[in-house]
Amino acid sequence: VLVVDRGQFPENIDPQPGQQLQMVQGDQVVVVTVASVSDDGVVLDANHPLAGENLNFELHLQEIV
Repeated sequence: VLVVDRGQFPENIDPQPGQQLQMVQGDQVVVVTVASVSDDGVVLDANHPLAGENLNFELHLQEIV
């Protein structure tokens, strides 16, 4: 999670909470989600959308060898 100054956004982009944006970091493109917007800056969340969610598996044992 990082805070970016609103002045760093192009004029044609008006960030809104929940909006997903692409950000170039080095030679990689990172998808970030706008967490919140204020007069001072924009809070961006670069975590995977499923981060913090429970992951459940169901498996069926076919054979013991």
